[in-house]
Parts: sequence; structure tokens; C-alpha cells
Amino acid sequence: MHPPGRRSLRAESFRTLPADRGLAGGLEAAALLCPVPVAVWVDLRGRPDAPVESALYFTATEALANVGRHAHATRAWLRASYADGLLSVVVADDGRGGADPSRGTGLRGIERRLAAFDGTLRVASPPGGPTEITMELPCVLSGPSSPRTTSSSATG
Repeated sequence: MHPPGRRSLRAESFRTLPADRGLAGGLEAAALLCPVPVAVWVDLRGRPDAPVESALYFTATEALANVGRHAHATRAWLRASYADGLLSVVVADDGRGGADPSRGTGLRGIERRLAAFDGTLRVASPPGGPTEITMELPCVLSGPSSPRTTSSSATG
């Protein structure tokens, strides 16, 4: 039996949100697996309920996977913040643009997952780029957390 390859390790890592690290840690870990460098800014002063945290983690990892698969980007950035009862995660890249939720299943899947929690998806992706995917969910945060800024390097 052969040891698992990088591809299977990536697939496995996206299956679960690391509960001990929460959304902030999960997003940072997911960014490290993106094949292009991702700068990460997380400014969350607490944690949302587990279902909301999980929904945003999985939608953000899908958006990052799309960067690696389709964007032809040289860099990307992810920003997570909370204000006025709304948790927002933005994934953006300097790629070729043209992302469209009506084409393909990835963005539609993100939209459906967010809608289950009364959340929204906005896509700004003109031909030629850049692309910015904004995912927002209404929620309440609890418990202390600190703002974090990290930068990942491509591992692809």
C-alpha cells in the first residue's frame, strides 16, 4: 500500500472543520492548501454557532478550490470579518475572471449552502479579472477571539 499523496491529503483536510481551531484556524489551514499564495485576514471577536461556522468554512474552501482550478491566478486573498450581525468571508484572486454562478456547480453549491442559513453569495468577476466572491451569513458570535493576519505559500 502506498502512502497517501498530496491530492488525497488535501481532499481529506477539507472534509472537516478543525473544531479546536474554529473558523479562523480552519480558513488559515485551507489557505495553505491552495496552489497559489493566499493572504489571510481574520477579524472575528468570537465564534459563531457550529453549523454557521461549518457552512462558512466549506463555502470558503470551495471558493479557494475554485481559485486553484479555474482562476489562473498568481495570488489570492481571504478576508473574514464580523459587523452588525453579519459574518462575511471574501475570497478574491488576480486571475482571469469570468466566474459565473449560472455556469457550473461549484458556485451554485456555495449559494445553496449559504441560503440554508439565510446567507448570501455575491460574485464580482469581470472577464479579465479580478474575481471577488463574498459570502455572508447573519449570526451572533460568542467567546473571545483575536484578529489574525497570515500569509500562505503555494504548496501545489
